[in-house]
Amino acid sequence: MKSGLRGEAVKAGRFNMNRQAMVIYFNGIVQGVGFRPFVFKLAEELDIKGWVNNSSHGVAIHAEGLNLKLFYERLLREAPPLAKIVTARSVGTELEDYTTFEIVESEAEQEADVLISPDVATCEECLKDMADPQNRHYRFPFTNCTNCGPRYTIIRDVPYDRVKTTMSEFPMCKACAEDYKNPRDRRFHAQPVACEECGPKVQLSNARGHLLPGIGVGQLSQGGIIAVKGLGGFHLVCDARNAQAVRRLRERKERGAKPFAVMARTIERARDEVVISVKEKDLLQSSAAPIVVLERRFDLTDSLPEDLAPNIHTLGIILPYTPLHHLLFEGAGYDFLVMTSANLSGRPLIYRNDEAVAELQGIADYFLMHNREIYHPCDDSVVQVIGKETVFLRRARGYVPLPILMSSRQVKTPLLGVGGELKNAFCLALGQRAFVSQYLGDMEGYENFQRFHQELESFQRVVNITPRALAYDKHPNYQLTKFALEQSWPKLSVQHHHAHLVSVLGEWDRIEPTLGVICDGTGFGEDHCIWGFEFLYGNAEGYERQAHLEYLPLPSGDAGAKRPLRIAYAYVKTLFLAEEWEKTESLWTALSVNERQILDRQLETGIQVFQTSSAGRLFDAMSGLLGICPKVTYEGQAAIELESLATKFWQQQRREEGEQRRETLPLAYPYEVRVENAVHILGIRPLLAELVRDVLHGVSREEIAYRFQQTIAESIVDLTLRLRVSSGPLVLSGGVFQNKLLTETVLKLCQTQGIKVLRSQMLPPGDGGIAFGQLLIANEVL
Repeated sequence: MKSGLRGEAVKAGRFNMNRQAMVIYFNGIVQGVGFRPFVFKLAEELDIKGWVNNSSHGVAIHAEGLNLKLFYERLLREAPPLAKIVTARSVGTELEDYTTFEIVESEAEQEADVLISPDVATCEECLKDMADPQNRHYRFPFTNCTNCGPRYTIIRDVPYDRVKTTMSEFPMCKACAEDYKNPRDRRFHAQPVACEECGPKVQLSNARGHLLPGIGVGQLSQGGIIAVKGLGGFHLVCDARNAQAVRRLRERKERGAKPFAVMARTIERARDEVVISVKEKDLLQSSAAPIVVLERRFDLTDSLPEDLAPNIHTLGIILPYTPLHHLLFEGAGYDFLVMTSANLSGRPLIYRNDEAVAELQGIADYFLMHNREIYHPCDDSVVQVIGKETVFLRRARGYVPLPILMSSRQVKTPLLGVGGELKNAFCLALGQRAFVSQYLGDMEGYENFQRFHQELESFQRVVNITPRALAYDKHPNYQLTKFALEQSWPKLSVQHHHAHLVSVLGEWDRIEPTLGVICDGTGFGEDHCIWGFEFLYGNAEGYERQAHLEYLPLPSGDAGAKRPLRIAYAYVKTLFLAEEWEKTESLWTALSVNERQILDRQLETGIQVFQTSSAGRLFDAMSGLLGICPKVTYEGQAAIELESLATKFWQQQRREEGEQRRETLPLAYPYEVRVENAVHILGIRPLLAELVRDVLHGVSREEIAYRFQQTIAESIVDLTLRLRVSSGPLVLSGGVFQNKLLTETVLKLCQTQGIKVLRSQMLPPGDGGIAFGQLLIANEVL
């Protein structure tokens, strides 16, 4: 601590020999969350003298008084709700005889070690300020305080001070400066603090650039589509009840059938459209304010348009989380707005004004923009409650850059896990902390790959980790593999599903070898086949493949996955005998003669046919076979629509059970398990034979879809029991376990068998979580 800073608190001569002195250090999320004002007020209450400041390592306190033990205990116990104390320590020190307690200037140091808060939804106090005509923040679209507002998206460097954020371009007016300097004000040192006089400005314009009054409420009410600049990037917004506007947005954005997220005015209005549990309500109203995937109510006569989420039983709901969002609902005739990320198909989120105007011409009718720069573009997070626990489908705004803390591991060399090619998020780690970036998208396109480079460079400053070694996926043709091989650092290629397993073990801080079931769409196997329904036993030090789905032919590889019926054709023709195959002719009428000839030739010659054990492709094939999804327009569509049909059947059966008081659910399909070279193989010929028979006999698609998912769940637990040699837990990971019906069925069966299950807690079970696993494996090897 520099003596100059210490001198800002008033000293006096020594006057009480019973007084003691203590220096306290807190590290974690303790900056930008009202921590110093909290310390100041508590010090006043307990008659503590001294000072508190922000440093590059967190918060430092010099405390003198008679109640130091109580002061320290209450600091830990009563910290502000947005604070997260990771480490705390106190040491006795020499009395300086201060007569006041002060908040002093931040101390800049060379090595920063402080956690930055994620962005936080607008708090109730700020909403009250916005609603009060006598308040300086009345209807101000950027109202915030130490309890809410932008954090990660505006920070350029640490420590978290205004000069190191994008708010540095907005000098505070006299009134805001007084609030900022007053430790008794909730805007004390709120770095984005501003008002109408000194803060950012919002402006509405049409597609030709002509300025318009207001913020677009009238335009939305009349069916307009507005590109709205938000906290982490632009959204495309329209009235969710206006079916024509929704359809027009879908067509202009070339979104296919991918569901739109919907922002509801209030949680009460949301309940009119979706079923909301207590846990889901807490998520919607949390400071992170994610999109929550909820089951739609189908008992309504006047519900939201089906085209918001075609052919699925869920809807992603989000509540207003910025002042501007609240203003968009003020005095409006609508209660629901489509709130979808403004990015062109397969490209990254748009976050700059000039880029929005250039790229969204022909999509947006109007532009609602502001002049506060977004430094870290960040999509909305998406979660779903599965098995009574929160599961991340996309982790970004509201949660990044929170760390994963590891008590059983020590990362000695700064490491980078580059993540997966799809749904990418990278990971940096040092010591006992790992930081996973926000969702960045698929790395196949040039623009997304450039965004990866951009965020990797800036994220290093935020978390103060500069990597010196890295881990990457084994797939030889991925963009990120090429990136990794170009680096001069030590590096390790990691098998995709091994990374999935270890990521979950890392979240649970578990180092012992553990059995895991990894079900997803694709992963490059050690034998150069496409894996995806894997039973792996291992930890960060290594693994063995103990069981998997039998290999099946995938014509044209991952590219062929966009036509699920073609996959079904290949699977059935491969597994059926000639006389059985002849009876399936009616199933393939949607395929042209030319398509069938090409597929037959591929299956005969093996040209452009890849062997796969993928669970994701198996779900796709079943979706195609049932005529549910003839063409995939977004990743996972065929499996999601299959799940929705199965869920509707399950819900109907449960209602009938309640009325009849008897069990009516159908049994699972048969399957076989064989052992080849000490590896258990899950064979699906019996499953396909009976399932095809049901299709040909006109059994409902809903019942077949349900029986299929029940079969997969039972086979997972059956194989687990065959492989399990101890009472250890079972890891479930991979994107297939974002399927709520399947996962909850597996969890119920595991509970019946006394099997403890470990699932992702802080990261997505899909590829958005594998960078952490890559990194932990590299930490054991490099």
